[in-house]
Amino acid sequence: MARPAILFITYISPLQKWGSAQRSRLLIEALARHGTVEVLALSFGASEADHGKVSEDRLGQTRVIDLQVHSRGLARAPRFDIVSHELTREVRKLVDLDRYDLILSRYVRPAMKLALPAHVPVIVDFDDALYEPPWAALTGPKQWVGALLRLFNDRVIARARLHTAPHRHRHYFFCRHVERKAFPSLQGSVLPNLPPRPSRQGLPDYRQPATPALMFIGLLDYMPNEDAVDWFLGHVWGRVRAAVPAARFLLAGTASDDRRARWSQVEGVDVLGFVDDLAATYARASASVVPMRSGAGTNVKALEPLLYGRPVVATPLVLSGYQGVVELGDVIPTADDAETFAAHCIAVLKDPAHAEDLARRGHARIDAQLDFPMFASIVDHAVDQALAPRNAGRSTPVADRAA
Repeated sequence: MARPAILFITYISPLQKWGSAQRSRLLIEALARHGTVEVLALSFGASEADHGKVSEDRLGQTRVIDLQVHSRGLARAPRFDIVSHELTREVRKLVDLDRYDLILSRYVRPAMKLALPAHVPVIVDFDDALYEPPWAALTGPKQWVGALLRLFNDRVIARARLHTAPHRHRHYFFCRHVERKAFPSLQGSVLPNLPPRPSRQGLPDYRQPATPALMFIGLLDYMPNEDAVDWFLGHVWGRVRAAVPAARFLLAGTASDDRRARWSQVEGVDVLGFVDDLAATYARASASVVPMRSGAGTNVKALEPLLYGRPVVATPLVLSGYQGVVELGDVIPTADDAETFAAHCIAVLKDPAHAEDLARRGHARIDAQLDFPMFASIVDHAVDQALAPRNAGRSTPVADRAA
């Protein structure tokens, strides 16, 4: 029997350098153990002139098809999880949806936007299931309208549709236990986010840089990240600089020109932009800060520094994403208030031995408990269940799984 044909549908290409593409690549790698995977990326936001344009690329051995989509009308707009039969017809011109043995929808949106064939089992990676806007950072009617429309879609349109066929019969991956508990009627499992691992072999270099420095890394145009940086600079950074005058604050990640200009005016701040060499960038930092106050998901930016030998200071919201998956409270100091958050930052800057101890214990914890075999085993279970009818005639449901 031929290996199962699996279609991976997303609206963020796995070829991107963003953190969300990291999870997509892990999912594709896990799925490839079961069958032949193809990727369809729906690139919403295209101009009307570019609508319908198709390009192809490769992710290793996996074919990646990119379809440019112009957002016209409510159904085709990416903001609302409403089925678009027009978009479905355009997708069917590219791929024969009926020929696949399994479809995985990265995020809930593709599974709701497309009229997928009823006979093909669907797994949905329900990322950002409980998004919370950064209310304190919203400025102007446009941002408020955008935030309220997203909540209306997430909490009214999407939740109502999840209780209807065929959505309620699908298997859902949730990033966090709290998200799984919020949707008890859905079949599902918790599939934690994994931080991207460095390419180096062996333990990280725990030595501190010559100049004390804190760092935030992430997509800085993402509003919850912008809010986190603004809160840190407005309420925490001054306290840190008063105690450690030589300290620097490094901002790594893509940011608009106006954000770069605004943050660069703050004393002691270096806006690095997008960085290709993460190891060299982390080597410049004494510790990483993750002062998130809103958003969703599991904030892998809080775990990645540990794999590079750097301690982390975060808000409790960040650690809540890994509750029930890995215990981090004893290796990542947390605080919601500016005074305590600053005190944690000052402690790791002034005491290199304390910083190294946190980094070593955190690295050991993450390295042992959050790895690809754990991730793949959760995917395996869901895929085996989805393919069970197809595999009914064989001695084992994973007989053709790649080694």
